[in-house]
Amino acid sequence: MSDYSPVGAREHISHTGRGALTSRDAELSGAAGSGSIFAADDAAFTRPVPIVAERRLADTELTTFPFALGTARLAAVDDVVAGRILNRFAVRGGSLYDVGDEDGSGRNQELVGRWLGSERLSKALTVLTPAVQRDGGRASGANRVVRAVEASLRALRLERVDLLMLDLRESAELGLAIDEVLGAADELVRAGKVRYLGATGATGQQLLEARVLAGNGLPRLSAIRLPWAITDKVGDAAEVRMGAAAQQLGILPDATTASLALTSPSLPPKVLASRGARLSQAAGARIAKPERERAIGVFASRGREHRIAVALDRVSAELDVPPATTQLAWLLAKRGVVAPIVSVTRAEQVDVLMDAAAVRLTRAQMLELDRSVETLR
Repeated sequence: MSDYSPVGAREHISHTGRGALTSRDAELSGAAGSGSIFAADDAAFTRPVPIVAERRLADTELTTFPFALGTARLAAVDDVVAGRILNRFAVRGGSLYDVGDEDGSGRNQELVGRWLGSERLSKALTVLTPAVQRDGGRASGANRVVRAVEASLRALRLERVDLLMLDLRESAELGLAIDEVLGAADELVRAGKVRYLGATGATGQQLLEARVLAGNGLPRLSAIRLPWAITDKVGDAAEVRMGAAAQQLGILPDATTASLALTSPSLPPKVLASRGARLSQAAGARIAKPERERAIGVFASRGREHRIAVALDRVSAELDVPPATTQLAWLLAKRGVVAPIVSVTRAEQVDVLMDAAAVRLTRAQMLELDRSVETLR
């Protein structure tokens, strides 16, 4: 793991300006009792901050800490917890927020919009995947894309988003061709409401078609969002990832759906000891409680998932980090990956995930994890 900053988080942020929380934090500290949801998270300021280089998104001007906060789950927690999560992410250097409204309530967008409006952050980048079918209103054709984006901007109280993710699967279901969708996005870019474009739900063929259309004057894609967890089969989305690599697109993996059964150790200490590793308290940390029945099925089968769990446990014990951190470190080491998107429901989970950016897997550790993932059954 890389060296930690010798100064506290507050001092470190004030010196570097990365994801900076300003002196306004002092005014907000302890404000939870007065009705503000944006009270500073004391634990975030006392925890050492690893110094991590930002990553550039393809050939754009956007650079970000290699982790994106998915805000969809903020709709399921109370206001104070949501505020602590947002504060913890910012003070750790986070700057990329996935602000899509997945459940249709609009609550997470309202929370994020209020929080961004109350803080003077040195950098805050937003990724939006609009729900065109739901929020497109009564507009016809590709105009529904424009209306859906405008609706999200109003909810977020923002004038623009930095990265607009076009859901090409949803567009196809609505009968919209790629050239129509890119045409609508071009209108948003020209109006200053969107800076860069990406795609989600895309096939390899659609990425190729989008590249051809970009050569004919329509805006080009800079990023792609796709599900990617360590438990995915090797062939899953391989064509899309190859297409993204060929076009040098930045990859934002949606890692929220990673197997909960693999976020806690499956092996007893004596097994780990055979590798000279030690199972620390940190290695027992988890994002969420595993589903008992699923965990029993996974580990009793002694199949592919079990072998992945074994490899994760061993590597995690060697690194003295939780398996969830190891999963994201493995993902960050993959070609083209810029920042995994993960949603959380507790402030302390932010540390478990963001620590992955400071983890450096050795060649032997990557090989062990890759071999377990590539197992067919």
